[in-house]
Amino acid sequence: MLFSRTIFLAAAVLLPAAATADDVIDAAPAPQPVAEVCPRVLPEEPLATEYGSAGIMKNLAETDDSIRAVAARLLEQALNDESRHPSGGCSADCPDDGVAEVIYRVAPMAFLPRAEQNDICLRFEDETSENPMRFNPPAFADFDALNTWITDFSQGKGSDGKALYERCSSNCSPRYTFVIGDAADGYEVEAAVLCGLARDRSNDQYLISTALRRSCAVN
Repeated sequence: MLFSRTIFLAAAVLLPAAATADDVIDAAPAPQPVAEVCPRVLPEEPLATEYGSAGIMKNLAETDDSIRAVAARLLEQALNDESRHPSGGCSADCPDDGVAEVIYRVAPMAFLPRAEQNDICLRFEDETSENPMRFNPPAFADFDALNTWITDFSQGKGSDGKALYERCSSNCSPRYTFVIGDAADGYEVEAAVLCGLARDRSNDQYLISTALRRSCAVN
């Protein structure tokens, strides 16, 4: 979170040739109050957190506890949440700057011990923790198109999904953060992927969460 602060500007004081030291002190301008400016991005506002199963049969059947069903439901609820729309302002003096973005995360719950990790996954963990892999597909016309892309992407399908799986190789597991905003013709998304530690496949649970990220207009 970045905050801007105003900087005091000291005005030059011109003194007569005969001015004394006391005159200099008396002539110094009074400090001016620091004007508050709006933060550009506010802290995330959590919406929902649930678990979903990566079990093949559950996802083929799209049972209520499958990752496919849970993820789609939480994402759709977040995109339709009424609190995304501009309110009275981010604070008393900071106007709201449009519809809030949705932050949508999906990650495995359990990972293999580091002693059992491949060297490449340990290296990817360090590298992509600092610099995640980023993907910026074109805008999507509606929720169904967006959800289909996210599902395919996470399964290594389509051009973006194939590129991800080529870069996140071996048995290394991706952890996804999707930043989703409204576009003129639907939704736009940026995917940031941390590719790293291999997940423990004896645990099929994934953590799925949604949050809002609101921006304020800077004074």
